[in-house]
Amino acid sequence: MTAPLVASKDNWSAVHALLERAADEYRGEGRFHYRVEFLEELRRMVRTDDERRDVNERIHRARMELADSSTGFRKLLALEDAARHARDSGLTDALDEVRRTQQKIGRDELLMDTIGTPVPLPTGYLEAASAAIDAADSMEHALHFIATTPPAMSDSAALPSGLLSLPTVYINPNGPVVTRTVGSDSTGGEGFFFRQHVFALDVHGLVVEAQLDRVRDRFRPTAEDLVPFFAGPEHAPETRMRGLARAFEAFWEGDVDTALALALPRLEGTLRRRLQAADIAVITHAKGETIGQVQQLGSLLHKLDELGFPEPWPLVLRTVLGNAEGQMNLRNNVLHDLVDTPSRHRAAFVLQIALAVLFLGEEPPARTRSADSGTRMPLPWNAAADQGLPFPVPDPRVHHFVTQYADMHDIVAGLTVPSGIPQSAATVLHTSRELLRHSYFCHEFSTVALLHALIAMEIVLRAKIPDSGTKPLHALIKQGKESGLLTERQTEFLHEGRKLRNRIAHGQRAHSVMPPRWGAGMLTTSFTLISEVWAAQPTPPAATDTDVGTGI
Repeated sequence: MTAPLVASKDNWSAVHALLERAADEYRGEGRFHYRVEFLEELRRMVRTDDERRDVNERIHRARMELADSSTGFRKLLALEDAARHARDSGLTDALDEVRRTQQKIGRDELLMDTIGTPVPLPTGYLEAASAAIDAADSMEHALHFIATTPPAMSDSAALPSGLLSLPTVYINPNGPVVTRTVGSDSTGGEGFFFRQHVFALDVHGLVVEAQLDRVRDRFRPTAEDLVPFFAGPEHAPETRMRGLARAFEAFWEGDVDTALALALPRLEGTLRRRLQAADIAVITHAKGETIGQVQQLGSLLHKLDELGFPEPWPLVLRTVLGNAEGQMNLRNNVLHDLVDTPSRHRAAFVLQIALAVLFLGEEPPARTRSADSGTRMPLPWNAAADQGLPFPVPDPRVHHFVTQYADMHDIVAGLTVPSGIPQSAATVLHTSRELLRHSYFCHEFSTVALLHALIAMEIVLRAKIPDSGTKPLHALIKQGKESGLLTERQTEFLHEGRKLRNRIAHGQRAHSVMPPRWGAGMLTTSFTLISEVWAAQPTPPAATDTDVGTGI
């Protein structure tokens, strides 16, 4: 109603008072945005700079009141509007106030939910992908196959009919701050085009994850096995490839964060070296006040077509690593800590891209390899089945207690081998800890881990007790108690452990199993007991009057 009145200067004297009353009237929850609109109309009518600044400050206060009355994402948007107004109005102190308020908002206050849509994969989809790894005659061939097998990418950017189109807001929750706002009409353009590809790449990432896991299960490669292969191309110096090899190890160990942190910089460095080798510019010279620089990843991605990478690899790299609307922006999100740990299949896909940047255009590895080449020959896939020896897979019983192998690292993290104990005992304790960690693949290892801890305990007792010779464990425990080396509690624990060991060793009891955290608790007791016994000193027998008087 007031907008047409403000349009004519003839009405300003009367409308000024009306807008003042309206701005005062519209207060309280749900009405702040009206107050802001009336004040913005009032600002059009003032004549002096002081009056304009006064109205701008009133608008700022109204916007901050709106933010204070809001929660979650709505509050963030209100603060963004307040910041924009303060900046455009030259209200420096007000802008700083918005910044302080906004930076105090935690991620949990944004009230954002992740919405997932289940997508059933065709029957046998992942099994068929793994079959190619089974057919490879070496680790090198398997990885080269992964490196040169691109995902299927659609060339259509058309918006499917009936698809709901909504405006999109991108935020960086670490600020939190809005980084981009996209109107709904953009869904038919490049942004929607890239979002289609992101979905296709996520599906492809599941394939690569399965293939890399099959490489691990079949060839059991270590970083030392991988480095010579990765360092084969001229653009892949061994010093840089060690980090990439460690990224593969971390991926297979379940440490996605470490895998990505190591792989992404190596990927960029390899791409830059390939461009340099092709005599494509990767530097920008100084111009005027602008200093020279080495071009960063965004500029390098624009040169992929010039490098001659076959389709669809240029599109794949831009979709995964680029930061335009709809792209994953995975490199910046991970290395700048803008997201939580990405899913494992995305980490697998980054490793495939690193392999592609290494080996696209390179000759595949030779089919045969001399016996003294230093590369371990793999066990043929079918040979394991013929012997009834399947490659390690997670024990289904363990999934009642942990969700992934990486959880086992946390469970055994507190099992530190005591310092100073005999090396033989330290080695056995280390084996005990690793047995518990690998009970993820064989649940019974948890019991074997405890038995190994008892072996270490016997080694320490023999080292502490004089003339232990070949005495059996029960005699060592008895002598340790009589000498004061062992307390009542320690003696009781050792006897119970000895009885369990004997029942299993003599076939009176089959291997039992323990949940991982229960096993870790028992091993913690064993490690602590060994440390206590090694530090203890036997108590000398009490002296009698006869001993003192006669020396006999």
